Amino acid sequence: MPKIQPCTTISPIFTATFRKDAREFYGINEQQVFDKALELYAKAIKLDPTNFPLASDVAQTYYGIKPTRTEDALQAWTNTLHIAHDEIEREGVYLHFARLKLHAERFDEARAHLNAVTNAMYDDLKKRLAHNIEEQEKQAKATKATNAPPVASDKK
Repeated sequence: MPKIQPCTTISPIFTATFRKDAREFYGINEQQVFDKALELYAKAIKLDPTNFPLASDVAQTYYGIKPTRTEDALQAWTNTLHIAHDEIEREGVYLHFARLKLHAERFDEARAHLNAVTNAMYDDLKKRLAHNIEEQEKQAKATKATNAPPVASDKK
């Protein structure tokens, strides 16, 4: 009789596609669906702690959670980085770090992660992220400038 292998992956696509079904089945809201997925992922990770695609799926799940749990997502990507098997996997994780740090307006850190990516296969994504960093940083600076408190005048 063949040995049955436990399912150790729950694709983020699966989570996204079946959110409505999961909400109805478990009687929970959409954000709780993501928490449930993370709970199931944690069980899968215990069964296969060096499975890079699984760890990557766990980390990608955080993209669906609103508001963004930046620190939790960064920790999940850090865990993924620790089990990366080669430079291609590591550089893919650096791109996710850059994306999250961009979202958190940590622009210098996002740039540093992009600078660690040297594989040509990531060039297009790296360029788009670099462009987004520049644009969002400009917007953030403009917003801070327009929201700055008025300068007090010495005139009376």
